[in-house]
Amino acid sequence: MKKHNKYALQGLKALKRAAAKVAKNARKNKYKIPVWKNGRIEYEIPEVITEPCA
Repeated sequence: MKKHNKYALQGLKALKRAAAKVAKNARKNKYKIPVWKNGRIEYEIPEVITEPCA
């Protein structure tokens, strides 16, 4: 199995950190964010995620 590029893994971690910050800010300020569900965009306040970002 081919190893992943280290820069791709760093980028993935950065995207996860950024998404977690956006979700935290949206929960704090009661903002709705767009989420793709059932073939269309729905706006909702993100739920609290208890698992850590890896």
